[in-house]
Amino acid sequence: MRPRLSVLLLVLLVVTLAAFPWVGDVIGERFPTSYELRLVMRGMILAIVAIGLNILVGYAGLVSLGQAALYGLGAHVAALLALRAGFPFAAALLFSVLIPAAVGAMLAFPTVRVRGVYLAVITIAFGLVFVNVLREWVSFTGGASGLVGIPRPTILGERLGATRATGFNYYYLILVFLLAAIGVQAALVKSRYGRAMRAAAQSENAARALGINVVGIRTLAFAVSAGFAGLGGALFANLALFVNYETFTFTASIELLLMVILGGSGTLAGPLVGTSILFSATQFLQGLGEWQTFGYGLLLALVLFALPRGIVGSLARLAQGRASGEATRETGPWPNWVEGMERVTARHEESGQSTLITRGLTLRFGGLTAVNAVDIDVRSRTVHALIGPNGAGKSSLLNVVSGFYRATSGEVSVFGERVGSLPPHVLACRGIARTFQNTELFGQMTVLENVLVGQHVHFRSGFLETVLRLPRFRREERAALEEARRLLAFVGLSAFADEEARNLPFGHQRRLEIARALALRPKLLLLDEPAAGLTHGEIEDLVALIRGLADRGMTIVLVEHHVEMIMAVSDRVTVLDYGEVIADGPPAAIQNDPRVIEAYFGHATLPGQTVPA
Repeated sequence: MRPRLSVLLLVLLVVTLAAFPWVGDVIGERFPTSYELRLVMRGMILAIVAIGLNILVGYAGLVSLGQAALYGLGAHVAALLALRAGFPFAAALLFSVLIPAAVGAMLAFPTVRVRGVYLAVITIAFGLVFVNVLREWVSFTGGASGLVGIPRPTILGERLGATRATGFNYYYLILVFLLAAIGVQAALVKSRYGRAMRAAAQSENAARALGINVVGIRTLAFAVSAGFAGLGGALFANLALFVNYETFTFTASIELLLMVILGGSGTLAGPLVGTSILFSATQFLQGLGEWQTFGYGLLLALVLFALPRGIVGSLARLAQGRASGEATRETGPWPNWVEGMERVTARHEESGQSTLITRGLTLRFGGLTAVNAVDIDVRSRTVHALIGPNGAGKSSLLNVVSGFYRATSGEVSVFGERVGSLPPHVLACRGIARTFQNTELFGQMTVLENVLVGQHVHFRSGFLETVLRLPRFRREERAALEEARRLLAFVGLSAFADEEARNLPFGHQRRLEIARALALRPKLLLLDEPAAGLTHGEIEDLVALIRGLADRGMTIVLVEHHVEMIMAVSDRVTVLDYGEVIADGPPAAIQNDPRVIEAYFGHATLPGQTVPA
């Protein structure tokens, strides 16, 4: 429902904007005037900047309060290139996009490593520094006097204008760029890049475990957002033919952010709706004089109190809620070995090889030793269980193997290669997938989108191919959708494909997390307490799933407290206690090992049991 509503609103706004210069021909009045046309053009330019900010805030989950500075950078690049270097309009426009995008990427690289208020403070500092440079570097930027005399834009020898006398070609040029911005936003969101941005915003750990370079994808979001801001700045400079620092202050950054939030961050139409309403309200409230700020704040408070997700987001949520209430869903059987599931286990090794080896693996947190000199040899195409009491170091060991923790000492080798210092997203690309002790789903994404994120590493189409929807991207996206639907059928969740993941029952969330890990097509699958919270029937299904995957060539390391399940599914069991290996061998031998019994029950024998000789 949300995409349909966004498309409807976008079509309505675009048709209105396209017809606006000709309203006077219909109603027989001198409307709009040149002033009113310029206001609408300014609003369209702000909408372009807001669309870029929406990619950063609404999809990547990063709050920037320095967007006006990037907007101003684009304006000054365009003005300086035209005035000082004599660049033609098209070339200056191109550099006005590329230079802010590069600055945005440089700003992002150290910035995206922090979150929340720290990120906001860094972007505020960037905006304040930028404005002060513009004000103080008078010889270059003109200071308070600004840059005047910018030549009117010209394309192919034709001067662009926005009045009845000069033609509406500049008005429609801005509209074309606005449509292009909307198209780029839609293409980006409905691609692996957009899914990766949303995934990183909702669960960094899960995103990294699925092969997403979180720093890289956030840097890309910053660069794209800055490029949109630079484009808006260049269009503004060529509209006003004058720029100075007063247009690009911190207050302008706040207004841009409010436009996104008011319309509905994370929606396609939100930036346009928010810009239209807030920009129009600003013009109206100017007549209130000293009460303008009060009226401005009251309007925002009323709208956001009534529609907390913004206008488009709240309306979409309402429509989605009604549709969900009417739908009935049935859970399918699992594991359901549907046609085409051989791709899931396509990356495997020959039986009996050492897939995972640890030697002297130690992990310390200050004075606490979580894992102590652990030696493990996991053979390919087997289920190797790690068991032990709470706090024995099982999950810590998985975190080291999957790259989330760095070992204090010792070695980890996977597929014959030492991987001790590699980050999680690199290990995921090499065929290591995992689930988490506490489910790490992307709750605000649909069930289908969660599985599609798991296929992120299998795409080969680049950024431009994705934005332009070139053939290779289309082929890969179709193949990814088909495989994602097969995986959902495999775990019995086909009927829930369009449901948000956070709305699933807990047992279904476990199924989804496994399906998402399988989308990576791993050679080594690390399962951290997958049976926690499942019913007896669901545990039996899970046993069949794990056993079926191992029989089809996948290597599985299983951390679990459910002893009956361990004995039913495992080929070998390693027992940890206080971070040390106290037993290792076949399940039958482990079951009667006195050291294991003592670790679990506090004494070496169970009632009625004698220790074997």
